[in-house]
Formats: sequence, C-alpha cells, structure tokens
Amino acid sequence: MIKNIIQTLFTKGFVAIINLLILILSSRYLGISTRGEISLFVLNIANIQIINEIYTGYSLVYFVPKFNLKKMVVNGVVWTLLASSVSNLIFFLWNKSIQGFELDMFFLSVLIILNTFNMVIILAKENVKLYNFLSILQPLLLVCGILFYTLILKEFTFRSYIIPLYISFATTFVISAISVIKYMMVDKSKTEFSLVSIFSNGFFCQLAGWFHVQVNRFSWYILGSSALVGLYSAASSLIESAWLVASGITPIVLSKISNTGDTIFNRKITITLAKAAFLLSAIAILVLWFLPVELFVSLLGKDFSQTKHLMLCLSPGILCISFSTVISHYFSGLGKLRFIAGCNFLGFAFAVALSPFLIGKYNLTGAAISANVGYFISSLCLFFGFAVKNKLQFLEFFNFREDIQNIKQAF
Repeated sequence: MIKNIIQTLFTKGFVAIINLLILILSSRYLGISTRGEISLFVLNIANIQIINEIYTGYSLVYFVPKFNLKKMVVNGVVWTLLASSVSNLIFFLWNKSIQGFELDMFFLSVLIILNTFNMVIILAKENVKLYNFLSILQPLLLVCGILFYTLILKEFTFRSYIIPLYISFATTFVISAISVIKYMMVDKSKTEFSLVSIFSNGFFCQLAGWFHVQVNRFSWYILGSSALVGLYSAASSLIESAWLVASGITPIVLSKISNTGDTIFNRKITITLAKAAFLLSAIAILVLWFLPVELFVSLLGKDFSQTKHLMLCLSPGILCISFSTVISHYFSGLGKLRFIAGCNFLGFAFAVALSPFLIGKYNLTGAAISANVGYFISSLCLFFGFAVKNKLQFLEFFNFREDIQNIKQAF
C-alpha cells in the first residue's frame, strides 16, 4: 500500500510541476483575461463532469470488483453522451459558455469524461502503474502543445490552450480505452449488475464533489471581471498544490478499502495518512511564507502581484482539506456517500452565504475567507464523524509511535 502511495506521490509531484508550467505559460503569454476565460471554461467542464460522473465517477471503484464490467461500460458511454448534451445545452442557454467555443466545450467535456471513466476502472483494477502513467502523460502533452503554439507558432489566443487540450485527452483516452477493453474481455464471469445502486451512490458522491468544488469556485461567477477570475484562479491553483500529498494518498485509500473493507488496520492507517498529509501540506505552506512576491511576478507577469497574498489567505482552508480528504475517501471506500455529501453541503452553504457579503467588502480576500470557512466546516464534520464511528479517543490522535508502526505495517 505505501509503495503504491509513494509511486503515486512522485506522479502527483511531477504532474504538479507540469501544471505549474501550464499556469505560467497561460498567464505570461495569453494574459490575465484569457487566463480568466480558461479558468471559467475549465470550471464549466468540471461542473458538467460532476453531473455526468453520477454514473462514471470514482464512486464506481466500489462496484467494479463486484459488477459485470461490460454492462457498466456500455451504460456509462450512453449516459455520458446524454448527460453531456443536456448539461452543455443548459450552460449555453444560461449564457455561461465561452462565446465561440460552445461546440468545443461539448466535445471536450465528452472526451474528458470518457477518459476519466476509463481511469476509474483502471484504478479499481489496482493497476496503479498505468493509472500514474496516464496521469502524467495528459498534462505533459498539454504543456508541450501550449509551448508549440506560443513559442513556435507565436499564437497567443484562447485556441492555443484548446487545441493542445484536445490532443492530450484524445491520446490518453485511446490508451485507457484499450486497457478497459482488455479488462472487459477477461471479466466475463460476473453477471451481477444494479443500475439503481450505481446511480444512488454516484449521485451522493458527485453531490459531495460538487459542494466541495463550489466552496472555492462559486465566487468565480460573482467576481466583477475575467481579470479578477484570472488572478484568483491562479492563486487557487498554486496553493492547491499543497494538496499534493493528500491527492497522492486518496486514490490508494479508496481502492484499498473498496477491495478489503472496513478492517481495523484500514481505520488506523487512514488517520495516520491524514496526519501525514496535513503535516507535509503545512511544510509546503511554510515554504510559501518565505518566497518573495517578485518571484510570482516574474513567473506569471506584473498583473499577478497579489498572488502570494491570496495564496496565504487560502492556506488555512487548504490545510483543513489536506487532512479531511483522506478521511473522506475512507468513507467513500465504504460507500458512505450520503455522509460525505452532508458534510460538504454544510461547508458549501456557509461559503455561499458569506461570499457575496465578503467579496463586496474585501474583494478577492473576501472570496478566500468565505472558502476557508466552508473548508473548515466540512472538514470538522468529516473528522467528527470518523472519530465517533471508530470511537477515536482524543489522545489517540497524538499517538505518533503507533503512526510509525502503521506505516511500517503498510509496507
């Protein structure tokens, strides 16, 4: 288990570096307004993906070892085409699409969702090496494409991001689809399948995910301009890199618990890994304190001088999520999606209630404060639920000797 986590952490670290390059390139060469358009475009696709992944999302990891894979895949493709069509139409009628790129948003959302669907199946089969390889390949191809368009073709438009996005996801989709087809060919023995169970679990999983995303992204829709969105999204993307450890741990926790159940060791290793994620994220944020503002200006451009300030404003909430996201995936592996959705809804409700007032009074800093409150509320609920379920004593939380033993056992 720990070996898979270490491998995934290296992958996530490499992906984080690539994503930083993407952020730098899109900010410096495409400008703050185009960066804002990219952020809104990606956010729209993320919202579409959340709705679609009621069926095709990571809650499916719980069912892949149990259900007939061919039926799961066929239903997933049909659902993706229908759900993506309706979702894109809503964004178009709501006038929230990027003008002139409505069809691109449809085709890319379908492509991205189907690729993620394949990745979910690969993870559920515990093929961590392939999962990590594809996780690196997609952003690597994207950054190479942006470099080609900006430095070679000298094209500094929104399409300089869109075309490489097509190429990167199309490539990884083909590779992942071949792997899934192979799994389908050898997975003919299982006949059990329940569409109702998948949709029920998926609905609460995606509802929880949507609430989590909107805690910090809801404010993007009420900020005054694309330039403000560009600045705030850049700061958000950078500080969320502190989730690197947690994002490397959570897929392994989810896959392990889905396949082995709620064992005593799984409970212990969950809290150990949650503490490790919090500690390492805290170290990353501490390093941020000593980085000069000029560094961000030189990397992103003069319009991004407030980036460090906004990152520090967001850091308390990031620390909360670094800890609680591991616990969240523990509950997800057990199929307890309603509880996660309830916790995230409370955080979302606080953030939505506070953000209009705080943004009106403190602008971008107010958006960060509202996100912090939302993250803290949802994290507190998740931890309290875990502590009650497993009868965790307060002093056990500080039993670092047992944490070391848990990590040794996980090897």
